[in-house]
Amino acid sequence: MIEGARWMLRHRLMAIWKKPTWAHLIALPDFLSARQAAIEKENVSGIYQICDDAPLTLQDFLDQLAEHYACPRPRRLPAWMFRFAGAGCELFALLFHTAAPLNRDIVKAGMTSSVGDNSRMKRELLSALAYPTLREGIRLL
Repeated sequence: MIEGARWMLRHRLMAIWKKPTWAHLIALPDFLSARQAAIEKENVSGIYQICDDAPLTLQDFLDQLAEHYACPRPRRLPAWMFRFAGAGCELFALLFHTAAPLNRDIVKAGMTSSVGDNSRMKRELLSALAYPTLREGIRLL
């Protein structure tokens, strides 16, 4: 997905809605370390929020990604345009009997904030992250 975003940023095709959408990321090495700890430790059960220490908005993430790749920031467009695009893809797929790569449900899910509490993960699996925020993790790209 990062490479897709990079391509879209380079070609000035990336756009994002204006309303902030909160997300909670995790660097791949930290995810793999937490997963390994969950496999190897005893008495591990239940659901863990595996995420870094600093939630951020999707808009900020894309802006930082653009800065990292020295590309223009994504355009900010009204939310109705994304919902319209999802509905348009659904209609096209219905008329031409194809799969819809984008639909209204995907757009709605993308616009939904998702932030987790990682205190249990840090207490039971991985006390310190190698990449606690995007600023440290973006160097992996």
